[in-house]
Parts: sequence; C-alpha cells; structure tokens
Amino acid sequence: MITVEKTNTEVRVTIPHDALPPKELDAFLDWLRLEETVQRSRLSEKEASRIADEIKAEWWTANKDRFIPPGKE
Repeated sequence: MITVEKTNTEVRVTIPHDALPPKELDAFLDWLRLEETVQRSRLSEKEASRIADEIKAEWWTANKDRFIPPGKE
C-alpha cells in the first residue's frame, strides 16, 4: 500500500517495491523532479516556447536526412 505522510516541511510518499515496475517508478520520479524544476523556474511561457521551437528546428536540421532522403525535399 502506498502511504503519504505530511509534516510542516515535507511530504513523504512510501511506495512498496512491488507496487510499480522499475521503469514506471523511474518515469514517475522523473516527472516529480521536472515539476519541482518548473516550480522554481522564472522562465516565461513565451520564452519557453521560443527555446522549444529553437531546439526542434536544430533537431530537425540534424536529423531530417533520416526521414527524407537527400534530393527528395
């Protein structure tokens, strides 16, 4: 059984080993860490979108040949 303990400064979640497969537990913990980072971030939504678009454009430039053969553009 998953248990939750709350104090003035913390929330402790106890998850039994057999409650979740390791990959799902890792994904859940990654999500929690991401949420923590987002909460502390001072990045505006507009700036985050700009950075995301820039990253996607760079990725596409580096990888488009894997999806579209050269000369077929």
